[in-house]
Amino acid sequence: MTEIKPETVRNAENAVRDIKNWLAVFKTEYNVPDEAMKILHEKLDELGTKIGSITCDASGVNADSVKSVADTLALGKQWLATFGPELSDEAKKVLHEKLDDLGQKLAAIDCK
Repeated sequence: MTEIKPETVRNAENAVRDIKNWLAVFKTEYNVPDEAMKILHEKLDELGTKIGSITCDASGVNADSVKSVADTLALGKQWLATFGPELSDEAKKVLHEKLDDLGQKLAAIDCK
């Protein structure tokens, strides 16, 4: 049990990609400010990089490698609160749902 199950990481990476693709539509539909879009993309890129760094050890998924990703995800959600006044309620709701879905996929990452 020292290797990541590729499909579990792929699901998390696909969730990040899905959010990034969704942001293109999201920007025009919800009139999201350019600065907010820039930060959202930066946070998602950071998450994608950190997901790729998750490792396994003899006991399973390395907790430190997942903690880094979980911390970044939590900071992204906190950032949404900071930009709250600039985002519509619907935009915040959808973003929180998408980030929660990503969190569930992160929790499902497993080793073989």
